[in-house]
Amino acid sequence: MSKRAEPVKPSYPISHVAGQKTIAQQNFLLCTGEKPPFSKYQDIRSQGHDKVNQFATFFIVLLTVLSIFQPLQGFAQEDDSQLLVAYEPDLAPLNYSTKGTVEGFTVDLLTAIFQDQNIDLTFIPMVKDVALRKIASHEIDIIASISYSSQHADIMEHSDQIFSSSIGILAPVTGDQNKDFSTLSNMIVALQSNTLEYDFLKNVRRIHYQVSNSQKTALRFFLAGRADVFVGNIATARYYLNKYDLNSRYEFFNSYLMPVEYSFAVPKNNFRLLNAVNTGIRRMKKSGEFSNLYRKWFDQDAEAISGIVRMVWKVGLGVISIFLIVFLLGMRWNRQLKKEVARKTVDLQDVNEALVKQITIAQNNNEFLKQILDSSPRGIIILDQQGSITKINKMVYNFLDLDRPLDGKNYQDISLFAHMLDAKITPLLSGQSKHFLGEHIEFMFSDTRMRHLRYNVSPLYQYDQRINGIILSFEDVTAELELRNRLFEQEKNRALSRVVAGIAHEIRNPLSSIKTFAELIPRKIHNAKFQQEITNCVPKEITRINILIEGLINYARPRKVTTELVSVKKVIDESTILLEHGIRNKGFHLSREISENLSIMTDHDQIKQVIINLIINAIDALEEAKNSGEESFVGTIELKAFSEENQVCIQVTDNGIGMDVEEKSNALEPFFTTKAKGTGLGLSLADQLIRQNNGWLKLKSEKNIGTTISMYFNRAEARQSHE
Repeated sequence: MSKRAEPVKPSYPISHVAGQKTIAQQNFLLCTGEKPPFSKYQDIRSQGHDKVNQFATFFIVLLTVLSIFQPLQGFAQEDDSQLLVAYEPDLAPLNYSTKGTVEGFTVDLLTAIFQDQNIDLTFIPMVKDVALRKIASHEIDIIASISYSSQHADIMEHSDQIFSSSIGILAPVTGDQNKDFSTLSNMIVALQSNTLEYDFLKNVRRIHYQVSNSQKTALRFFLAGRADVFVGNIATARYYLNKYDLNSRYEFFNSYLMPVEYSFAVPKNNFRLLNAVNTGIRRMKKSGEFSNLYRKWFDQDAEAISGIVRMVWKVGLGVISIFLIVFLLGMRWNRQLKKEVARKTVDLQDVNEALVKQITIAQNNNEFLKQILDSSPRGIIILDQQGSITKINKMVYNFLDLDRPLDGKNYQDISLFAHMLDAKITPLLSGQSKHFLGEHIEFMFSDTRMRHLRYNVSPLYQYDQRINGIILSFEDVTAELELRNRLFEQEKNRALSRVVAGIAHEIRNPLSSIKTFAELIPRKIHNAKFQQEITNCVPKEITRINILIEGLINYARPRKVTTELVSVKKVIDESTILLEHGIRNKGFHLSREISENLSIMTDHDQIKQVIINLIINAIDALEEAKNSGEESFVGTIELKAFSEENQVCIQVTDNGIGMDVEEKSNALEPFFTTKAKGTGLGLSLADQLIRQNNGWLKLKSEKNIGTTISMYFNRAEARQSHE
């Protein structure tokens, strides 16, 4: 017997000690349909004696003889005096819980086996999955009733068979005699998990499942209308149908889908306990106690059993009659068979011709797919699950300038494919990622050409939606990026001319002050007050000119794209200093509301370019609104920066002319503009630069009301400048 560090705590407060009396079960009809669900104890004599078939009798006698040479030794000689028995609480009438007690055929049977051994039996209600884990870890001693499965042969030993039944299909009684429940196609089936019927049906296509952890719960799902049919043990199903008086509403359309045999189970290699259980079963069968218990729980409706026996005899007589008819008509069938063979030969030829047509169609489809791949302007490579190339189109060979075939080679043998796929192929094949779209890579080819490639990586699915490989497609976007950069520089130069015009006026004011002080030097050189004023004012004006010039130089100077930690307040200040004088000169108002300590990971110059472009667009919108004729118009540009959850939002708002619905829908399209001298690239380039820096743009505008453009970026933790 297994040793346990501590007793198992039962799932429910139910226990039963050997020798306790049980409550008699209600009348229960065990069998119906095409075959009897059990075969060893069917004939019931009016005097109460069982008559079994010859094979079963021989088997029982043989076991009895063997038991003489292997007698039951006192099991109480072991250190343990208690056995923990797991049972399914809803598997009536084998074992079930009712009003805080456990009852059933297996409960009475185990109690009778161990009643003279001074061993207490503690019955613990437990679903099948839990019981299997417990017996595998030797936390329980016996499972009260379980069907044999090869999947569990390595964790437990099975006793002699104690009950035979069958798996049936239960469905509602309908008036439609032609309704077929045998195929279960497109139906919702209620059944218990980890059972023979579950293993049998789970690989059948077009069946939907309502799975539970017990027969009773699955039956409840079916009775509640959550499933079309119930598939399970017919003995348990009929018990509950009788209990709830539902026999008139439901019937078995197939009561013998498959046989099922129940036995006791003990932990693997616990042959001493297994021998005790088997010896008790054989002793009870020999003495007749087993038959008495069997009749108590299963044979209360003797007339129904007799009806089944009569049906078996009728079926037997029918089989014999059919055999005689077949024998007498054999000669006639033989002649007809020759004619049928000739007809089938013709049919087979027709099938062969149809098969040839199907093969031709399949070959044409393959050629069609090959032509599609070869005509694509993108390079396309298909890999299997091992990373080997299975298909490749001509564009790949042209792009890589290869003349040797790559079919069958591993993708890691080609450095370009390795750079694209090494970090992506594993998450795609495992299902962790759905696809990688719009990825970019720079790659130096053998002719020292640096190429920019955009590529997509997606899983390849089979017909059943299982991942079977990888699809890689790529294209050369070097020319596209060069064109985008030229357009960016053109838009930057256009904005630069606007900025230079504003700065020219801004520099003139401090230069006028410096010139005035310089002209007064000969006359007031010794004036103490003049000396103090020139000492304070001239350096300030020079500093202001220097800041303007440095800002202009930094804006105009080309720099390599670099992602870095950027202070939002600083980049907004650098953008507005170049334009605020021009805004004031046009009679407009500029306000700023910027939260402190906001930082984002972006390219500093690109974000600065975006903010300048948006401010210029706002100035143009204000001028257009001002020229529309309203004299009291006061133009305002508002710059805001604030934190929104884990993102930073930068907003540029104006109360200018605004946009209608059509203009707003086309605002981000390249070359769309409503200005007479506009290029239509400002907002389009701004949107591209924002997305390139892992942000996104939101546009809100209303005609004659104004426009708000919001830019969202992931917030970064601020760090010290020396870091």
